Formats: sequence, structure tokens, C-alpha cells
Amino acid sequence: MEEAKPDFSLIVGDNEPAAAQALARRDFLQAYLLVHALIEALLMLFLSIPDGENVSFNDLIHKYRAYRDEEHYQIPTFINELTQFNRRRNRIVHQLWRKGFSFTNRQTEATARAAVMIYGLFIEWLETFDPEITRIGFRYDDGV
Repeated sequence: MEEAKPDFSLIVGDNEPAAAQALARRDFLQAYLLVHALIEALLMLFLSIPDGENVSFNDLIHKYRAYRDEEHYQIPTFINELTQFNRRRNRIVHQLWRKGFSFTNRQTEATARAAVMIYGLFIEWLETFDPEITRIGFRYDDGV
């Protein structure tokens, strides 16, 4: 029996508009962190990680790689992007305590805008495996 996928609709419904609003008001740190949370939720949903299971983002990347390998998909689509995305989040958090909010926020603009693009592309990619992704609430055209 297949496990029911967790309901991320509330997270998505709250975080997508919050990320768009953060970008609009030039709060790039918040936008990046919200998109990071959205991608994490997207991976958890796609990989059918049970609600409440504590899995690191790095573990999610490994599980995604294993899924892709099980599907015999040879091209490492999004593996490097997700790894770099998580490393950037870690660097951004460290910059906050080293250089402060204002400096880090200014330096994060391009990264936050790129994160939104990666989010949209990743949704489109995962939708090729699971068409339910966008029906569940993840959007890329009218969302973030």
C-alpha cells in the first residue's frame, strides 16, 4: 500500500506569496530562505517522506539521486544545482553573523532571484515524473 503524501498546501500557499512579497520589498535574505523551504517541501513531497520525519536537505538530495538512479535516468539533472543551492544557504547564514543583515541582504539579491528560477524549473522537471506536483499547490508561473 502506497503511503499518502503529506499535505504541503498550507506551506506552499503561505510561503510562495511571502517569497514574492519579500522580493518585491527587496528583502532578499527572507526570499532566499523561503524558496529554500519551498524546495525542501517539494523534495519531501516528491520523495514521499512521511510527515514529521526529520531529514536534512543534504539527505533529500541523496534520496533524490537514488530515485533518479532507480528510474535509470543517467543525466544528473538538478543534483549539482540543489547541492550548490544548499551550500549558498549555509554561506548566507554565516554571512549574517559575520557581516550583518544589510551587507548580506545586498549581496544576496542575484542569488535570491536565481533561487526563484531554479524553483520554477525544478517544479517543471519533477512534474515530468509526477504530474500531481502542480495540482497539489506548487506553482511556477503565477506563484513566486
